[in-house]
Amino acid sequence: MHKKLAYVVALWSIFTIQAIAQEITLKFLESKPKGLARDFYIWRFLSDENTSLQDALKAYELVYRKTPKLTALLEKKGMPHELPRELHCKNLSFESLLKEDQECINYGLKLSLIPNLSPQQLHALKAKISSNKALSQKVEILSSKMVLTKMLQSDAKTFAQIYNALTQKQREKFINQAIKPQRLKKLADENIPAFNKMLQGIILSDSLPKFKKSLLNAHITNANPYTLFLLGMHELMANNKQNALTYFKLTHNASKDMFLQDKALFWQYYVSKDKKILSKLAQSTNLDIYTIYANQKLKQTPQYTIIADFTPLSKKKPPFNIQDPFEWEILRSNLSQVTDPKALDELTQEFAFADSLAHMAYVHNRATKYQNNYFLSPFAQNIKWKNTHQKSLTYAIARQESNFLPALISTSYALGMMQIMPFNVEPFTKSMGLKDIKLEDMFNPIIALEFGRFYLDELEREFKHPLFVAYAYNGGPGFLRRTLQQKKLFLKKREYEPWLSMELIPYEESRIYGLKVLANYIVYQELFGNNANLEELLKTTLIN
Repeated sequence: MHKKLAYVVALWSIFTIQAIAQEITLKFLESKPKGLARDFYIWRFLSDENTSLQDALKAYELVYRKTPKLTALLEKKGMPHELPRELHCKNLSFESLLKEDQECINYGLKLSLIPNLSPQQLHALKAKISSNKALSQKVEILSSKMVLTKMLQSDAKTFAQIYNALTQKQREKFINQAIKPQRLKKLADENIPAFNKMLQGIILSDSLPKFKKSLLNAHITNANPYTLFLLGMHELMANNKQNALTYFKLTHNASKDMFLQDKALFWQYYVSKDKKILSKLAQSTNLDIYTIYANQKLKQTPQYTIIADFTPLSKKKPPFNIQDPFEWEILRSNLSQVTDPKALDELTQEFAFADSLAHMAYVHNRATKYQNNYFLSPFAQNIKWKNTHQKSLTYAIARQESNFLPALISTSYALGMMQIMPFNVEPFTKSMGLKDIKLEDMFNPIIALEFGRFYLDELEREFKHPLFVAYAYNGGPGFLRRTLQQKKLFLKKREYEPWLSMELIPYEESRIYGLKVLANYIVYQELFGNNANLEELLKTTLIN
């Protein structure tokens, strides 16, 4: 066996000796490696009312990723909490802040206060920050009588920083004005991340309509690819089809991300109806909602590769505990040290067990340099599915949430294959008529699948469509209710629907998540024997 393979495999025997502790103690925490898994158990340790302040402080020192959630638990136990200087300065009143040094003022000054300061306060502030040119510039701009004019005369970074510091009412007062498009082009073509993000937010919102309208015919060419794409969508909604096509071409040429390239090609076709562009999209080796559309439309075989299973697989238990999040984090860390594709390919066979199918795919994906698309359905035989629709949707979500890895823990402590949030475990358990379910049970892939499909059934009763269920699973049902109740998306009588609405979902993570889950769902339906036509499926999203 290759020495690196032997090293990785040897680690399994070390950590299979220790099962996940039933009782979370300081000694248990100290014995575990730093990472999100230990942070999850530290969070639970701090949440326990029986944990002393002394032990809580020692546990907190072990945290890998400190969060306000963990700090709040310490404070609840009576920790005398001394704020970091940055936070201390941010909590000071303006008058108190003026008594501090320039560093503290830089931390704590709320730029939204500047327009309302008296001449005396402004004079005192300018004297204190005179050597800080960047901050002095912002203060000068916000204390002038022509705030927007001065902002437009500055640079993109300064403009975005001021914009982000203002309240919504101040943005409406100072920013929401008609602006010459060439002025916006000058700033946007600086391609500053904060300015790009600002433009994206404005395009996806209706809160600054005059500013938003000023972006039309700006002919921006050097913003980042996704900003260029949204500028194209903005032009399309104003029926400026040629401008939109120009932006979509710019997006395709500028982007290195295959998903965004396919998105840009799709919209070039969808607006122009040029079948040459559709044929080009169908040649993409990336599997996504856009290439699925192209291949179904042209009735041709896709260029991407789908792997639904590995054979043969042993039915024996793998030599490591797939339900232990510590083992997974250590294993992943050590696998990352193996970079040789041949060594990784050899290592793939070490995971050739039915229960470690997801781990096998994880290693195989690295060995083949991410050239394949893995549509696995692990533990499917252990679940009594209602129908192939339920099975397809559950695995479509699981693929997006965890790539089927049973012991995954997210930064927000979502757990397992279906990434169930801890606060949902108890109510789901009661609703399902179960007893004695622990948070660790979410690392059991069969239990995780049962909990996941229960929640999906609950969401589907309200939201009906797989796309809407995906949005709700990611962003929460409240987010989706508010979005749909505005009746601005998924409109029956608007051109380019529902694709237009799918690009305008206000929460970026959910927007992308929905597109990817829907693609997963189509593929799984076909793998499970159903002919799922994307165009027909999307027609039922038009509810407003």
